[in-house]
Amino acid sequence: MNVFVDTGAFCALTVPSDTWHASALSALKVIREANALIFTSNFVLAETYTLINVRAGRHAALSFMSRNEQSGINVLRVTEDTEATAAAIFRKYDLPRLSFTDCTSFALVNAHRIDHVFSFDEHFRIFRYKHPVTLLGAV
Repeated sequence: MNVFVDTGAFCALTVPSDTWHASALSALKVIREANALIFTSNFVLAETYTLINVRAGRHAALSFMSRNEQSGINVLRVTEDTEATAAAIFRKYDLPRLSFTDCTSFALVNAHRIDHVFSFDEHFRIFRYKHPVTLLGAV
């Protein structure tokens, strides 16, 4: 199992008051039991640091940053090619609140043939991947 982790999942795991916290812990248990390879992107991490800082404060954001640096999570880098693919996706999908970061994530999941996505964002369910992808987390 290969799992791409989105911003909302990281935030839900980190912020106990988050609406999805209990669901995130359950999904994390499944991921750990499967000994999954975990992926995210540099764009997702940038968005996550900011979101945790806003929702839980600087200490929580810095703590997450430190834990992440030691975690062994595979960080996929958004390249110019990824950005170009993401721009095409962004232009194609007319969805309220669709972020460019989400589009870069879709591009990376497709390019690396990642088979699971851990997210609470409905856009990850709506997007049509080029291969079968299972969504972990409730949306």
